[in-house]
Amino acid sequence: MHSQDLEDLTLLLVRDADEPKMWIDRWAVSYPTTRMAEVSRYQNIQEWQTTIQAVFATIYSKNIAVVAHGSGVSGWLAWLYLAGVHTQKRICTMMLVSPNPAVFPDDEQHTLMRVRCHCPTALVIGNQDTVCSEEWAQQHAALWSARLLIAPQEGRLNQGLNGWQWGAKLLQEMLLA
Repeated sequence: MHSQDLEDLTLLLVRDADEPKMWIDRWAVSYPTTRMAEVSRYQNIQEWQTTIQAVFATIYSKNIAVVAHGSGVSGWLAWLYLAGVHTQKRICTMMLVSPNPAVFPDDEQHTLMRVRCHCPTALVIGNQDTVCSEEWAQQHAALWSARLLIAPQEGRLNQGLNGWQWGAKLLQEMLLA
């Protein structure tokens, strides 16, 4: 991505509605142009797709960076599965943070097993994450065409983490690569 492209960039945050306030909420007010979608583990695939589409429809930027957390990873991937090529071209990078393997339902289309990430994508888990094992993350990173990264923070990445500077730096590096 060229630096001039950053002038027309929206950060789409897909938050796990079942989690307490955390670093993603700080990011929502720290970046110049953001949109936030919230999905819950108690919603189904179609509800995730509808929720994210409603927020995505409000984004007019040419370039979009996506950061999804927890159940938000499932919701985002479910929406991405339906996205057309023209829409996908606007998405320049994705960070899939701390997915929850228990929130990956199967459906008739096998949506979450068939979706592929078309742009630079990092699947990020914390060191020694007790919910998302490194083995599960590695298998799904390969399936989705993402790169698995282990953050230096211990456990689940669902705390304040002082705005999670490590993740912010990773996002910057991905955007400028």
